[in-house]
Amino acid sequence: MLKSALRPRSLAVLAVALLVAVMFVLLSRWQLNTSLESATVADPAKDRVSNLENVVRPGESTTAQQADHVVTAVGTYRPETTVLVPGRLQDGVSGYWVVTELELPDSQKRWDAADEDLGLAVARGWVATPDDAPRAPAGEIRVTGRLLPTDAPLPGRPTEPGQVGSVSSAQLSNLWDVPLYSGYVAAFAETPGQYPAPIAEDGTVAASATPMGHGLSRLRIDQQPTDTSVHALNLFYAVEWVVFAGFALFLWWRYVRDEHLRRENPEQYFYFDGDYFWDEDAQSYYYWDAQDQCYYYFDDQPAVGPGSSTPDPDPAPRSDKGAHDD
Repeated sequence: MLKSALRPRSLAVLAVALLVAVMFVLLSRWQLNTSLESATVADPAKDRVSNLENVVRPGESTTAQQADHVVTAVGTYRPETTVLVPGRLQDGVSGYWVVTELELPDSQKRWDAADEDLGLAVARGWVATPDDAPRAPAGEIRVTGRLLPTDAPLPGRPTEPGQVGSVSSAQLSNLWDVPLYSGYVAAFAETPGQYPAPIAEDGTVAASATPMGHGLSRLRIDQQPTDTSVHALNLFYAVEWVVFAGFALFLWWRYVRDEHLRRENPEQYFYFDGDYFWDEDAQSYYYWDAQDQCYYYFDDQPAVGPGSSTPDPDPAPRSDKGAHDD
């Protein structure tokens, strides 16, 4: 069988089979990489505090790449803009987010389309009841918290006066009549503007950081949920491509095996209904085709036509039980 495998035609078929198998393995690897890329993994760099202007500029949309960064910004609260967002959970208890506009000085210079300084919606903290919501502190305030993409507005959701259904920048911009950043900040800490942000040695927000205001609980907002699992469909496709690669090599093995049997042991390869004979000179079996009135070798090449002498004048018949050429 090794002799058959080393024939030029067998080697050519092997080269094609290996090329196809490699292509299938690469497709399998691509499916696995696609599954891993679609997984959501927490980025430690996003937990280190950065300046807001280094993460997102005025007028830009807050993309998934920019979201979840912990940022710090200095501005002045406009207390009359404070609204409550109901239905927010804290330690399993439903309450309210206290949201106020933080006006950022000189932000108009960084966006040509703005006709005034931009505001930033800040979820300052959580309260259990509307009566617990404190007034926003006066003066310059440094806010440190996680930058989040804007919520979708919920116009059909009824709310009480002074409340909104979600932290939607578009809705709040209309409500406050000011241009806003596209995202908002869920605050972890508030400090007077002249003081630096409360940062730990590793660059993250210090555990002792708190908002300014009696009764206001610090928000605990992590990065978006992580998912490192391999998706079942991608895994199935990856295994499927590996099976196809193995099948390509199996087809080559079957080709070599059939070539070996056809050349070296045709009685195991051919299955013919009737008598067949052995040609010693050609080292091949042949048979008589009654319809064509001609002898044929089992490789479908004519052996002897009508009127010609038979390769073996006195052939020894070899009978078999079947009726086909595999």
